[in-house]
Amino acid sequence: MAHADETSRRVNSILHWLPVLSTNRRTAYFPHPKRGAEALDAFGLLSQFVGVLVHDHWSACQRYQCLHAFCNAHHRRELIAIAERPPNQPWATDMITLLCQANAVEVQAQDLETLSASNVEHLRTRYDTILSKAEAGNPPRPRHPGTRGRVKQSPAYNLIWQLRERRNEVLRFLTDLRVPFDNNQAEHDLRMPKLKQKASGCFRSDTGAEDFGLSCVWCG
Repeated sequence: MAHADETSRRVNSILHWLPVLSTNRRTAYFPHPKRGAEALDAFGLLSQFVGVLVHDHWSACQRYQCLHAFCNAHHRRELIAIAERPPNQPWATDMITLLCQANAVEVQAQDLETLSASNVEHLRTRYDTILSKAEAGNPPRPRHPGTRGRVKQSPAYNLIWQLRERRNEVLRFLTDLRVPFDNNQAEHDLRMPKLKQKASGCFRSDTGAEDFGLSCVWCG
């Protein structure tokens, strides 16, 4: 299992990107002037990866032919934002409650190899019921006559669609107890580069940025 994320940083005042791929034993950084798919392809590690990749439903990662698990701390932040802004979205609070309860069940089951099928099915049923109510209150926005291109949907609609279409990835922590609820591993491993940027402002050269990335690589 591995965790993936990225952050931005400045090299000689120019915006660069720093993807990270980490396990509980090793962390690899790869500074690159581009973000997303181009940087990950140049990174080269994910093309060979066959395990479970945990990330924030990052589209650049989803292109790789491995199992995926989505960070539910990320979902929780999005749900809180939807719940706190009008119009009223009670389903968002219900989903937050469900995800927290599911995480508690998963933590309690760490001594077991798997959760019982009945527990998993019960949680999935509640998950689907909440999304059905959410979909009823957030229909897709229609296309206006004479307009072209994709219709911009609301944040609530987009999140509902993501949670529905990628349910297996969202709830993979219930069916594989090795998978964590969140992506804290990768977020933790990005703190050192961010602290460096906060203290120094930016790197003066590509070589300095690459050397710092190499100095941060560690193994347990």
